[in-house]
Amino acid sequence: MAAPFLSVIPVTAETRLICDARTVHEIGAEDGFFPYTGIFEGELRGFSLDVVAAAFDAAGCKVRFKAMPYARCLRDVERGRLLGCFNTTNSDVNQQKFVFHEEPLFRGKILIYAHPERHQAFTEDDFLTGVFSVVRGYTYTDSFDLNAAIGKIAVESDLQTLALVARKRADFAVVYEKVAQFQIVRNKLRIDPAPVPVHSLTEFDLFISFSRAQFAQSKALARELDRGLKEIRANGTYAAIEISWDEWLEHGAASQESPPHWQPLSVRE
Repeated sequence: MAAPFLSVIPVTAETRLICDARTVHEIGAEDGFFPYTGIFEGELRGFSLDVVAAAFDAAGCKVRFKAMPYARCLRDVERGRLLGCFNTTNSDVNQQKFVFHEEPLFRGKILIYAHPERHQAFTEDDFLTGVFSVVRGYTYTDSFDLNAAIGKIAVESDLQTLALVARKRADFAVVYEKVAQFQIVRNKLRIDPAPVPVHSLTEFDLFISFSRAQFAQSKALARELDRGLKEIRANGTYAAIEISWDEWLEHGAASQESPPHWQPLSVRE
């Protein structure tokens, strides 16, 4: 049984400078990174979506999420068309382009997957001899992303990266562990046979990237997000969201069970 969600909504004078009853901030949410954030059966859902919604709610901030492909989401933030986008690493390159908050939304592990018929161990030489399927616009590591000697096939989703490996059209797929877990379980016919992890590439903290084109507003909202994230970690809301998603991935993803969906107490009542 999933743990109940909690909600505490402190509203201070400082919050009202950026968050009030009338102001709704539009934040971009990538549509293909489920179960972190993505479109699931026609609706925007996900673990990090729930975390962001709960954190802003705890800070007394109203937000509206706009689902879109990740590359477009970041491009719109960089150009000032959107105030923020998630889920983003705070790499050196991204630090130059965006404004970041301090508290991460979550920490994700990136693994390298290969066809199950591959039996040899993954080595550093494979980076120079293999072809890697990746999602266009994603940040993996600077050494991987910026190395032109590494062969890469850029596609639009992790469903495609894994399917390419299953069909032997790429040697490896670079995928976040929980994303691969969901895709392999949920799309058995399209990802057959299921690729297997052969190497751990890295672990990343993920964030909302805020627009430098709207610098003052971005800095203020990033502060409020940090305050909200600290609040939901302290009061148990974050843990409850995490437990519910872990349970769903373990037991519900392969069935018709709907995924978790965090809502403020005011809505649930």
